[in-house]
Amino acid sequence: MRSTAEEMKWMQGGSASLRGALLGLVLERSGHSYELANRLVARLGETWRINPSDVYRLLKQLEDGGLVSSTEEPRRGGKRGTHSVYFATESTGEALALWMETLVPMAPVRVGLQAKLAVARAEDAPRLIGALRQYERECLDLLQLTPAAAGAPPSWKALFMDCTREAVDGQLRQEIAWAQHTRRRIREYAGAG
Repeated sequence: MRSTAEEMKWMQGGSASLRGALLGLVLERSGHSYELANRLVARLGETWRINPSDVYRLLKQLEDGGLVSSTEEPRRGGKRGTHSVYFATESTGEALALWMETLVPMAPVRVGLQAKLAVARAEDAPRLIGALRQYERECLDLLQLTPAAAGAPPSWKALFMDCTREAVDGQLRQEIAWAQHTRRRIREYAGAG
């Protein structure tokens, strides 16, 4: 597959990882947006914030790029109407392979908190401390959602889910440590002033 800038455009932006994961899921088995969103949550874990309407938008972007196709099919279970079911195209496998081997630029972490820190005034210290405390609580809550692995993974899917859990666990612990350290530094500075 040629790797022109236009062909790689779908891998740009903050949702590139989700678009790549969606390609893998569609290649594995077709599905409608809500079902694909549920499969993403099952694979990536509750720590990913996945909204089915966002998944629909991402699938539409992939379809516009010719990486998936859709057809309207009747809803199951006696429900009225139709929904779009997404299928792999001839380009899906090649695009997925390219995504797998391409290092996607790392997005900055804590973007919202970094922006607040960048423009904060000394009198904003109590609000920053509160925001950092809230962020730490959210990270702790998410950490509770990543259960520890039990023994050797029995399958390929269990292996990658275990590896994902370890990565998320490590990132959350690092985020908690950063929030605690930053709060401590703000308090020390505010106390010295």
